[in-house]
Amino acid sequence: MPRSENYLKKELYSLIKEDAKIFEFLQSGATDGMWYWDLEQPENEWMSDRFWTELGYDPTKKSHRASEWQDIINQDDLQLALENFQKHCDDPNHPYDQEVRYRHKDGSTVWIRCRGIVIRNSNNQPYRMLGVHSNITALKESEARYRTSLKKIDHAYASVKLALEESERLFEMAPDANLKLDVRGNIIKANQQAEELFACPRNKLEQLSVFSLVPLAKLEKYQQAFRQYFDPCYTGDSLFKKSLAILDYAGRPLTIEVTLNLIPTRAGKIALATIRDISEKEALIQSLQHQLEENQKLHALALSDPLTKIFNKRHFNNMMLEEHNKAVRHQQRLSLILFDIDHFKAVNDNYGHDVGDKVLMQLTLLIKQFVREEDTFARVGGEEFAIIAPFTNTDAALTIAERIVEECAKHPFVINDQQQINITVSVGTASLSSTDKTWSPLFERADKALYQAKRLGRDQVQVSALF
Repeated sequence: MPRSENYLKKELYSLIKEDAKIFEFLQSGATDGMWYWDLEQPENEWMSDRFWTELGYDPTKKSHRASEWQDIINQDDLQLALENFQKHCDDPNHPYDQEVRYRHKDGSTVWIRCRGIVIRNSNNQPYRMLGVHSNITALKESEARYRTSLKKIDHAYASVKLALEESERLFEMAPDANLKLDVRGNIIKANQQAEELFACPRNKLEQLSVFSLVPLAKLEKYQQAFRQYFDPCYTGDSLFKKSLAILDYAGRPLTIEVTLNLIPTRAGKIALATIRDISEKEALIQSLQHQLEENQKLHALALSDPLTKIFNKRHFNNMMLEEHNKAVRHQQRLSLILFDIDHFKAVNDNYGHDVGDKVLMQLTLLIKQFVREEDTFARVGGEEFAIIAPFTNTDAALTIAERIVEECAKHPFVINDQQQINITVSVGTASLSSTDKTWSPLFERADKALYQAKRLGRDQVQVSALF
């Protein structure tokens, strides 16, 4: 039996056709900008407001012309985009999907992933194109930091490898236990420290296989790793360093850190094993790790609001200081959004504080959907909340604030199994001024804007002017 189309899919497609708000929600929530291009008149191209705000521009000052974005895109990337566009037009199976660089209004580089699909007319000729943008700047910056870290690790690794190529005299005088092993794991030579570590005279050690000192449960695994290390086709690191469980000559368990380094000789390859007893160190590390985890839990609790689980006022104050300093130092944008619940006292009086707590928790979950990764969302009072928005100008902050007001007004807040209530919020926003020597003036302006919103009737946004 053929699979029937799901009724919810049909319903959603109908809603998109009938209600523009559904489409607006999808394009604003799932993309960082949308565009629609007239291929018959290529200069005409509609770009959504979100695209321009991501690049720091005021959408109202931008015309819907292809030249607007082509002037600020990296020209090499523009050529790539045009080549992919032509390939996609020639073959619909060739995806129009590339990562390109744009010049932000402040001069910085913004990485955008651009995807699109050609729409064809009744003659199968391309006549329109629909596309979306995704801001991947944070991902690209993380990749760059990761590559830098790898180079540092490789350099440190090479230094360690050279340091471990010891001479015969250092083999005997080394503070750690040293064993020379052949390809079968037989102990060719041991130093004084190895005698003490394994509680076995050197002449007896040099008659043993290293695998006779391995717990039975680990034997097969250790033998396989050792054989692989000596395999001529082995392509891994020539320096082998592991923490292992092993036994001394009397069968007592040890935790050791062993470093193997292959040494070519006229008789073939041998392995130099440098061994250090880390039993006490491992116990200490585990104890410290447990203590660190407990401290981190306590630290998180100290910075979190116990009811809503978002940041508390203490952390908000710390982050305001940090973000203010960064914005001033790097001449970056910074905005603050303050909002609280209208007539929240009436909710507590009419339904009880338990219901009030439910409203606060549901509001928190709702607002989290609009908070970006770089933002700080905190509860700074009973029903008062704040969002610190770095890299955000006044227009962008207003857009976020208006969405908060709109979404809260239409969201049903569940107070029990049978009843829902509606609430509204008042919002004040302010942006950093070049005259702000501390973060306090920014907070005061946002707070005044919040109270102005309340005085003017609540359920609205007010943007602070510089006082």
